[in-house]
Amino acid sequence: MEKVVEKISLSKCKSVLEKDGSKYSNEEVLEIREFLYKMADLDYEVFLKQKIRDKEFEESKQKPEDEDLKQAA
Repeated sequence: MEKVVEKISLSKCKSVLEKDGSKYSNEEVLEIREFLYKMADLDYEVFLKQKIRDKEFEESKQKPEDEDLKQAA
């Protein structure tokens, strides 16, 4: 199931992109906006995975050494 995300309006995107004097068609702005949202999704996924790994690492450091030796045997 796909997430429903309220995206920044096309006009707002266009005004931000054209601040430096560049000109973009509506189609170009849509493509850029979609690309940036995909990049943000990927970055968020990486962030969540790293958080999980960090938590697992911290939990593994807290295990007594006896447990680690038992698991290795």
